[in-house]
Amino acid sequence: MGWNKTKAPKEPGDRPSRAARRAALYRGGYLAAVTALAVALVIVINLIAGQLPSHIREFDLTDNSLYEVSETSQTFLSELDKDVEIVILAEEGATDQRILKFLDHYAALSSHITVTEVDPVAHPAEAAAYEAESNSLVVLCEETGKQEVISFNDIIVYGYDSSYYYYGEQSFDAEGQLTSALDYVTNDAGKKVYTVTGHGESDLSATITDAIDKANFSLDAVSPALNGGVPEDCDLLIANGPTTDLSESERELLEAYLDGGGQMILLLPEDYVDLPNWDALMNRFNLDMVEGYIADTSRYYPQLGSPFAICATLDLSSPITSALSSDTLTLLTNSQGFVELTEGADESVTVTPFMTTTSDGYAVTLEGSQTQGTYLLGAVAERTGEDGETTGRLTVFGSTSFVAEDILAANPSIANQTIFMNAVTGGFDDVTNLSIPAKSLAMAYNTIANPNLWSSLYIIVLPIAILAAGLIFWTRRRKR
Repeated sequence: MGWNKTKAPKEPGDRPSRAARRAALYRGGYLAAVTALAVALVIVINLIAGQLPSHIREFDLTDNSLYEVSETSQTFLSELDKDVEIVILAEEGATDQRILKFLDHYAALSSHITVTEVDPVAHPAEAAAYEAESNSLVVLCEETGKQEVISFNDIIVYGYDSSYYYYGEQSFDAEGQLTSALDYVTNDAGKKVYTVTGHGESDLSATITDAIDKANFSLDAVSPALNGGVPEDCDLLIANGPTTDLSESERELLEAYLDGGGQMILLLPEDYVDLPNWDALMNRFNLDMVEGYIADTSRYYPQLGSPFAICATLDLSSPITSALSSDTLTLLTNSQGFVELTEGADESVTVTPFMTTTSDGYAVTLEGSQTQGTYLLGAVAERTGEDGETTGRLTVFGSTSFVAEDILAANPSIANQTIFMNAVTGGFDDVTNLSIPAKSLAMAYNTIANPNLWSSLYIIVLPIAILAAGLIFWTRRRKR
């Protein structure tokens, strides 16, 4: 009879064999080596990544996409064919990191741009050669010999917010300032803009004058009556809300300017007044004023409490608005309206609307009468000569409110500034609207045009439904 022999279990105090100890030591050494290699690899990767430009190693997660470069600037930079140097003239460590990061993103879009830093304290002689104050960017092109200086204060703009009694950072204008500066130093084209005076016209808002300056247009004022006409170097004439009428002789002077190939932008006043000679000037370009203020019961801002606060319908077939979308927001208040002439129209004139009301527009007179229709709020009228060349261009906006400072500042989401600057530059073949708005650093508010059935669904019905579903689910879970 045989006995089954089994190995007795190890007692807790038994020592592992030499082979087992060797295997454990091997495994421990292997793990330690792998861990050390992984740590070293992570350190090396971090060191390499730390040397990469910020536009590669970082993502723009800022609220207003501060470091995102617009399509306008990207197109401009892709076509840049001259070398440009951007010099950061500031003490080491004194430049705001947002400026440095944006410069890195911006310069990466063109091989013709180089960025250098000069410390005016460490290298005073080198800094003095730029003839610029410290804390600024110096943009220069050796080929043209032109230079432009951008103060840091023009990039990070401070202001006072009356709503919150707060003085602080208001906007970030790195892209607008840089693209304007590069356009200036690399191009020779320069246009002269005059604003008409002498008829109660309003001054253009600071936002618009800054935009005109960014487009590298020089700006001046002129009284056609006192000047005996429009200056010969005038490329564009702007009349911002005249409240008194032209004299017959002034009207003839402006007609002569336009008939000679001139360009003019007319913004109608917010206060309704009878201006027969201004109306006659519009009639020569197949535009006819309607009596009264314009309201639109289908496309307005109810939070402003009036259908006279209109969100215009954009005609995307016009070059002025073609880059926008039908959902783009605009705002006009107390606007006047006009229509295209049907009788006695000049066949050499072509009218291209770019802003209108819906078919639920109304012309409301001071006496209270209301006439429904679709009214023009913005249009371009061009006269064409026998050779097919444009021999005069008149652009009309329904209200000066379209470029008013309070509206532009309080509503950063609207496209008023872009549309107006497209109108300013639209008549020139050698000019593109490179006037890029600053990005707000202040609190932004959502702006909603009048709610229709669908917007009511999203704003009211859907949130209530989600809340009700949550309460039902919570109640059922609690009863279990």
